Amino acid sequence: MLRSRDSEFARNSLFATYGADRFDKRDSDFGIEANLVSYEALGLAFCSYAGAASLSFPESGIVRQFFSIQGFASFRTSRESRVIGAWTPAISGDSRLDLEFAPGYRQLVIRLDAGVLERSLKSMLDDDSDRKLSFVDGEPDPALMALVRQDLFDFADEIEKFGKDYSAVAIAELERTLMFRFLLAHRHNFSDRLLNPVARANRSLVETVESYIEDHWDEAIDFEKLAAISNVSVRTIFREFSASGRGSPGQFAKHVRLRKAAELLRHPNNQTTVLGVAFKCGFRNPGRFSSEYRQAIGEMPSETLNRAKEKLGIF
Repeated sequence: MLRSRDSEFARNSLFATYGADRFDKRDSDFGIEANLVSYEALGLAFCSYAGAASLSFPESGIVRQFFSIQGFASFRTSRESRVIGAWTPAISGDSRLDLEFAPGYRQLVIRLDAGVLERSLKSMLDDDSDRKLSFVDGEPDPALMALVRQDLFDFADEIEKFGKDYSAVAIAELERTLMFRFLLAHRHNFSDRLLNPVARANRSLVETVESYIEDHWDEAIDFEKLAAISNVSVRTIFREFSASGRGSPGQFAKHVRLRKAAELLRHPNNQTTVLGVAFKCGFRNPGRFSSEYRQAIGEMPSETLNRAKEKLGIF
């Protein structure tokens, strides 16, 4: 999105695209590289500074979290001030945010729409109150944050590699997975309810959910819709899947999509490729898709496709 040594150009771009309202360079030798990809609820940003700089954002409806890649930086809000490490706490948009970057600093940032995050949380809990989501100061759960960080870095690598060809289903599901892990990792005023055991429900809801996933295998799993058709909370769905020995809705969807992938590869046309089928079926990582396909189907996807093309005379 932005690569420049012109600080005025950088300021205008950061204001227009990122929503900043203050930018200052601290060194005569200035340089910046920045990228931003935005989806329904999730924004993923990369920034790299060749020279020292400072940046500020006004109050907003965005919840941010910073992940340092290299170098030194710090942030300050009305409630706290600290160095940006492997990850920061959740930074709500309800106060002004000031950032200081040292030369050579690089980072990834997730930007979550606070309204969508709150609605997703309430769907998990089957909560129809007007209570607002509010994060509590403190360190997030390190085990969960390690998973979030790895997902983000893998996602950034894959977006850079595949660009517009990347799987829309995988992107939508990654958004929801990240929001779920984010809400589990950070303390907030709904945490006790989110972490407490849920009441048992009728086992038939597992069959209802599985039937819906079978019929909508080429769409991202919409947990709010699953909760609505099952008339229970998202937490209850996960609990019942686990109790039934079926893992999770996501694991079931993966098995369904692997079967669908095999069908697509067995009935190809001139444009069919393993990568295209992987993305159509919602798999983010082609290498992992091939490995999981081989485990489930008994051969590599390229073997299925080549044999089918040979049979049909497609070269």
